[in-house]
Amino acid sequence: MRARTWLIAARYGAPEEYGIPRLPAWRVCRPDCGGLALADDDAEPFIAAERPMKVRR
Repeated sequence: MRARTWLIAARYGAPEEYGIPRLPAWRVCRPDCGGLALADDDAEPFIAAERPMKVRR
């Protein structure tokens, strides 16, 4: 789902009122190697990048 949809729904009420699921609450982990990982509240990371790169959009 696109971030724009969440933003518009949040501006005019709760996203659930429009049938849009809640945005997941993930925590960002920074391993010692300098990477980036995403995890649920107290779970192991489910996706990780060892060497994330900045990109121009």
